[in-house]
Amino acid sequence: MLGDNPVPQKGDRVLVPLGKRKTVGIVTGVSETTQLETGRLRSVIRVFNEVAPLSAEWLAMMDFAADYYLRPRGEAALSALPAFFRQPPTPAYDKRLQRLRELKQKKIKHEPAPELNDEQKSAAQAVSSSTGYSPFLLFGVTGSGKTEVYLHIIESTLAADPEAQVMLLVPEINLTPQLEARVRGRFSDTAVVTLHSNLTQLERARSWLALHEGRARILVGTRLAVFSSFKKLALVIVDEEHDASYKGGDGMRFSARDVAVKRAFDNKIACVLGSATPSLETWQQVLKGSYRLLKLTHRAVAAAHLPQMQLVDVSQRRPEVFAPLVKDAVTEAIAAGGQVLIFINRRGYAPVISCTACGWVSRCVHCSGFTVYHKAEHRLVCHHCGTRYEVPSHCPVCGNAEILPVGTGTQRIEEAIAALWPEARLLRIDRDSVRSKSAAESAFKAVHAGDVDIVVGTQMIAKGHDFKRVSLVVVLNADAQLVSPDVRAEERLYATLMQVAGRAGRAERPGRVLIQTRFPNHPMYADLMAQNYEKFAARLLKDRKESASPPFCRQALLLAQARTLDRTMGFLRRAKEKAEGLDSRDVIVYEPVPMPLMRLKDWERGQLLVESASRARLHAFLSVWLQALSQPDARDAGTQWTIEIDPVGI
Repeated sequence: MLGDNPVPQKGDRVLVPLGKRKTVGIVTGVSETTQLETGRLRSVIRVFNEVAPLSAEWLAMMDFAADYYLRPRGEAALSALPAFFRQPPTPAYDKRLQRLRELKQKKIKHEPAPELNDEQKSAAQAVSSSTGYSPFLLFGVTGSGKTEVYLHIIESTLAADPEAQVMLLVPEINLTPQLEARVRGRFSDTAVVTLHSNLTQLERARSWLALHEGRARILVGTRLAVFSSFKKLALVIVDEEHDASYKGGDGMRFSARDVAVKRAFDNKIACVLGSATPSLETWQQVLKGSYRLLKLTHRAVAAAHLPQMQLVDVSQRRPEVFAPLVKDAVTEAIAAGGQVLIFINRRGYAPVISCTACGWVSRCVHCSGFTVYHKAEHRLVCHHCGTRYEVPSHCPVCGNAEILPVGTGTQRIEEAIAALWPEARLLRIDRDSVRSKSAAESAFKAVHAGDVDIVVGTQMIAKGHDFKRVSLVVVLNADAQLVSPDVRAEERLYATLMQVAGRAGRAERPGRVLIQTRFPNHPMYADLMAQNYEKFAARLLKDRKESASPPFCRQALLLAQARTLDRTMGFLRRAKEKAEGLDSRDVIVYEPVPMPLMRLKDWERGQLLVESASRARLHAFLSVWLQALSQPDARDAGTQWTIEIDPVGI
């Protein structure tokens, strides 16, 4: 029923009464008849027709995502909208909407397109000349100029259609500013917008609206941008497609890469996935012939070559931060005027502090993990929940006054560097030292300008950065992932090491990479030294096929948490019993187990893995199982649970 409002259309946002409150909804269909009693019908309060309805393509995409990831359709669709467009309007709504339409573009000097080499030209031409749904893997070594290929493809797409729009996804926020700057420089006369979690709600709403109305033609964004509403989406690009950051961790746990490919399929357009170390799922699609492979085998700068890689065996020596060979190499690199990048995937000063008498180690009371010692603020910090603790003056168990840091973090490395090379200009880049967008931009600007001799950092420095002056990369503590039980651990470590190694030798200056390891004979390191991803992928795919692991099976994970582990595991055991009463042909339901990080923020967590060789069989089973799990049970009071499709961490 309607008040004095115009008739809603499919895709309109509307304000409707829900119980005693008013809420925003989306019209998914319109009917002139109903079987409901008149007394149960309520009037639409307002139709927000000052903004064009959401397109049929967007609605269908959200329906697919909700069904595939087993979430309610309304929850999925509304959560994909910026907060401004899913909240009841304030008295200033119309005035604020008008302000949102004022798209302010930064004035950036136009940067002309450089000449592409033959491989780049071939790749760009292949995409630009494609028609209909065309999935490509742009497989290029680090420094091969994948971004330049993206820009040429974008240019030809926009030139071919004055209404065409492009979606360019990147895995992490800290990569967005530099890529945004390159895009704006190349397309200085074109409206470019960004979408990522560091924007304010109004900034997100402004970018979203500009895309929805077709005023913005290029979107650069992180995973949340994949659900943007476009007037005419014509090209999809996913940079660093292998990156785990594309997988959502809260609410609807979607894969932005997979959704992006689905959007390209629905819109019958080209989709380009780019990576120097593709995910095995994507590589298998290439081997099957489902994706077309485009190779960039050389670095874009003619004088640049892939770095020389060397393992430094530290298995037989007393633990120190740097091996003698590494110390000499750092000294030589600085003396020659080059920059040194030291990578360790661990923040803080040391992973734990420990008692020398009884072996007590510092732990978080809210999580089943260690607290990390941060020397600068003299605090113990849990990197899972963020809780900070005072450093005890003596052991809380035995009273011993000698409690010392154990292990190495970025802060401890920073201290060691300052002692070994006191004249060097040192900069640490991690989530503790660089907490804001402006701080990150300033830090990377200093590196690019040559104002830094040694950079020490975590994953933030490993991906996507074009450091022209880096001649030496040193990798510490890489071995930890080799002993992880996660089936994807080796794949992720290889990708990380190739990414960080790729920061060296990107210009005329030759590059060198030194990796300290206690396992120099591990086959992953042999593949890494050869810098041969195809050989590495072939070995892992053989192992995965023999063990029926992804991408040769489909997985789902039932995740549960409660205030006690007994309640959590009780729910999971009952869930397995319900599964056994269903038609589970071709589906394997494993035993429930506690999660590796069992306690997080005072919640005790567990998981139950489900597998099948058939995606269709798995989803058919999950749909019925979900209904069974949703039946009320007093024993499950206070238990929170969700089903994750295609989990990337088990």
